[in-house]
Amino acid sequence: MSEKTSTSFSSDLCLLIMRVSAGVLMIHHGLEKLQDPAGFTSFIVDQYFPFLPFDHILWTYLAAYTQIIGSVFLVLGIATRPAVIGLLSTMLFAMVFHFLDTGLQGAPFAIVEAHNYEFETSALYFFIFLVLAIAGSGSLSLSSIYRNRFPQIIQGWV
Repeated sequence: MSEKTSTSFSSDLCLLIMRVSAGVLMIHHGLEKLQDPAGFTSFIVDQYFPFLPFDHILWTYLAAYTQIIGSVFLVLGIATRPAVIGLLSTMLFAMVFHFLDTGLQGAPFAIVEAHNYEFETSALYFFIFLVLAIAGSGSLSLSSIYRNRFPQIIQGWV
């Protein structure tokens, strides 16, 4: 195996690990919203995002299903870029919520009460999804199997 091939495989393996781990962990956040959609809507969407149009429970369901379906796509490596764009948007709202709710909590050097740093998790997910939006799914994904069957103009999104 040449050095270039080895480096490419290592990069693809890192993307696979990042995709699968972030996707599996993110599913929980979508399921949590579906556990009590009215509660999430009332305590989060209504209070922190009152400017959003339409019935606010729609935004809760949209976020929940984006986190579940987008995560499944991410784990499988199918339509990774569209999936992470959706996931990026949910994390952007999560970061705004946590900033408005608790602020930066003295980040990055403060020690917070009960060691429960609210802003950090959504920021980490945001940057993981940003890297995946830029890099794509890599060759260790299902989309790499059928990518060439799509027109050139949309292959990068597949």
